[in-house]
Amino acid sequence: MAPFAARLAEDFVKAELDSKKFLAHYGDFADFLYRPEFDHFLRKEVLFFWDPSGEYLAFLDNDHWPEKHSFNFPGPFYSGESDTCGTGVCQAPSNVMNDEHCCEYVFKQPTTYYEFLCVVNAAAVEVFDSFSSNGNDHWTVQECRTWWRNREHLLSSLANEELVKMNDGQAQLYIDYLNGEAEMDLRRYCYFLENGVYPTSPSLILPEL
Repeated sequence: MAPFAARLAEDFVKAELDSKKFLAHYGDFADFLYRPEFDHFLRKEVLFFWDPSGEYLAFLDNDHWPEKHSFNFPGPFYSGESDTCGTGVCQAPSNVMNDEHCCEYVFKQPTTYYEFLCVVNAAAVEVFDSFSSNGNDHWTVQECRTWWRNREHLLSSLANEELVKMNDGQAQLYIDYLNGEAEMDLRRYCYFLENGVYPTSPSLILPEL
């Protein structure tokens, strides 16, 4: 475990340093993440900015929507059928967690460049390449509303003892999120899906869930 812990610490330090470069290069994070062509933009431009060698950058090339894990929170990033190594929770503890079988999913979309890079690292080390970044191509407002209507079932599932054991506090983070900021985040995402831009003005009328 010591070599893994050391590598993980290096990844966090690099993500912190790289996040500053991303901010200087791309500007506002919401404008960066929420764009209709985000998947193509990420795979064809952003990953090469992150790693100019481009040697190992095919890990987001697959569309996993047909097998998307139902606990993924709506947004550009999601996972399909992952391995059970539990690396995602280690790489992106604020955004990725495990179900009771130790399969990974995105419980919160990144809100900063640092979180974004942690999610990218989680995707990069997932053995089955089960992460995708093309959620914007699939989610619709109606699908978001349907997903939100299953919130009580999700909250109940997050109390599962096995699921709690498979994580490091992420179950409670997801519960707190679903009971707090998640509704407004999802309404903002629905506005983006309808209008192609992320809402920044408090005077805008957001779609209801």
